[in-house]
Amino acid sequence: MSQRAFYATNDIKFDHHIMRTLSTNMRLAHGSVVYRNETGSFSVAIAGIRYPNGIARYKTQIYVASCSDPSVHIYRANADNSLELQGRTVFPDSIPDNLFVDPQNGQIYATTFLKSRETHKLFHNPSLETSRIAGTRILRLTQRNDAPRFDIESLLVDSGELMPTATIAAVQRRNQIQRMLVGCVMCNFVVTCKL
Repeated sequence: MSQRAFYATNDIKFDHHIMRTLSTNMRLAHGSVVYRNETGSFSVAIAGIRYPNGIARYKTQIYVASCSDPSVHIYRANADNSLELQGRTVFPDSIPDNLFVDPQNGQIYATTFLKSRETHKLFHNPSLETSRIAGTRILRLTQRNDAPRFDIESLLVDSGELMPTATIAAVQRRNQIQRMLVGCVMCNFVVTCKL
């Protein structure tokens, strides 16, 4: 891949409101990952994913957050740019949103929502009362010896008091300082945490 060639998630199949709502609420596997080649042509790399959202790459692996599954799918990129499922890591108590892969060690930072109904309410009616009960969890996933399994470490849990529903966490290294930057959906600030 290059700056012009990349993978992207397509979370919905339908653009009609009723069909889109049904597909999302019934957790149907209508999402896909598409590949854009150097010339600008798109192809479906893999289909049949339940609401794919965040996507990240490390070496030959592509990681996709599935909001309706809720899990992170691990794919291997094939020579023809299709994706082959290698495994997945399930989150039984939170919904993954966006992913960041630390380029130094391949650790994945997954930003997750704790309460899906409250998060949905927040997106449709942003208010302080709603955001205080939505909640966020930041997880660090460390792959086990190139196997499609991860050790999962919870780095931050917030009920919504610190920040309304976070959407991305990334590692920043500068000089001797290493910290995690957390971006929020409904706020105009970034949260910084020491690692």
